[in-house]
Amino acid sequence: MPPVGQGANMALLDGALLGLALAARPDDLPAAVAEYEREMFERTGAAGRQSAHVQEILASPDAGRKMLAFFQPA
Repeated sequence: MPPVGQGANMALLDGALLGLALAARPDDLPAAVAEYEREMFERTGAAGRQSAHVQEILASPDAGRKMLAFFQPA
């Protein structure tokens, strides 16, 4: 993830959810990991796209104006 605040939060949640998946299937680790990964890729895709968008905004010449627009209601 681009460094805009999403990555660390996702990593903490990933650790908790992976632990739950492994605890639910202690005798089938490959299935537990596969189940976790399916959910993880779906959940983190949107966060990754939003992080990339925010990084793009922050790197633009008019970042201040774009950030204000980002936080305005649609």
